[in-house]
Amino acid sequence: MKIYVEANSKKHVNEMLAQGIVIYGYNHSMYGNGGWHSISDLEDGDVVAIFQKTINGQPVPKSWGCYVKSKNSLK
Repeated sequence: MKIYVEANSKKHVNEMLAQGIVIYGYNHSMYGNGGWHSISDLEDGDVVAIFQKTINGQPVPKSWGCYVKSKNSLK
């Protein structure tokens, strides 16, 4: 799965996760599993696209990370 999270950076996302903040991202898939998902619901290796702006309603990723469930962080 790939979700889009609005944040400043991957470091920012990891800091929020370390503080216990629940972060939600949106899966834009048309083929199932679309909608809002918590990062903590992801599986190891799922992709998180981090964005700050959108163009025509679509997020423009500025960085990417893979979720590591055992560490509850992005690498």
